[in-house]
Amino acid sequence: MTPRLQPSDLRFDPPEVDEDVRRVLLRQHWGLEGLLNRLDGERDQNTRVSTSGGDVFVLKIASSSEDRSVAEFQCAALDHLAQADPELLVPRVVKAMTGERIVTLESGGVSMSARLLTFLPGVTFDSAGSLGPDALVGVGASQGRLASAFRGFEHPAATEFMAWSLDSGMVSNEELWTDLSPEGRACAAPYRERVESAASSLAGTRHQVVHNDGHRGNLLRRTQATTDVIGVIDFGDIAKTAVIADLAICGASFIDGHPSQCAALGSIATGYHSAMPLGSNEVDRLADLVLTRIVLGLLLVEYQARHAPSHRLAEIAGELPSYRANLSRWGELDPRATTKALHHQLDTTECR
Repeated sequence: MTPRLQPSDLRFDPPEVDEDVRRVLLRQHWGLEGLLNRLDGERDQNTRVSTSGGDVFVLKIASSSEDRSVAEFQCAALDHLAQADPELLVPRVVKAMTGERIVTLESGGVSMSARLLTFLPGVTFDSAGSLGPDALVGVGASQGRLASAFRGFEHPAATEFMAWSLDSGMVSNEELWTDLSPEGRACAAPYRERVESAASSLAGTRHQVVHNDGHRGNLLRRTQATTDVIGVIDFGDIAKTAVIADLAICGASFIDGHPSQCAALGSIATGYHSAMPLGSNEVDRLADLVLTRIVLGLLLVEYQARHAPSHRLAEIAGELPSYRANLSRWGELDPRATTKALHHQLDTTECR
């Protein structure tokens, strides 16, 4: 029997460490003083640290329920990227004065892992609206370049459970389906067999460590008026999983609300393929994996909306209409026609 899913399994309640404690932590381990501002975080307590000298950092404090190996994996991944592709604009790990990448914080009778990263300036794509073909190619290329830089990287924690990974088993979790609202069930149920099959098929595709979370809120542009990707943040969902799932996650986010979803996915896939060439068996799965990501998002967000702490309910519930609308529109498209169009477009794409 599958164990009953617990809210803690989805780890969406970050710790709440007092500001005074965070100030002491920064001073003792990194010799830093500055202005502290709260940043959003699903699992970590994130704090922007602005020093008087103009330097800006992000202090990340993990939940006491999260194993230290997860933070070690994320730090090792960022260190790897700095070596494999130094021009990539991603956060860098800032070592403590002792040389440690991760320090232990004791607060409220529990132990938590803390680490410091550089802060990347920029604006997310959350409010960018529907992007044109060139901008979408750039979005795909940024994720493909990350995947390419991760080639050959291994870590013992890379295969730890990650609920948002398309091969996590969550899309087949009976409790998540039972917990759906009537609206959510009506929207997602017609596609259940299709997305469960798509998720299962990932076992036959190429796997490696990937970013695994290339949505609009994790890609940065310089200003509200620009659309070139200048940086990628949030490596909290990195995992060793299917490469094509990494593209599907990005695609599902950037086709949301687009007037021509099939063409938009083609542009994103073109950019990804140019930096991280895809095999025919991967492209065959892409259309249904985009659908899988949308359904998985609906399942997890509805579950979180029912079980989240009160201060996060409005934020989480506010995501649901977008998931339902995106699912309804993408689910209506013929996956065979979409796949044929993707193959035609990628066959003419020049790869690096």
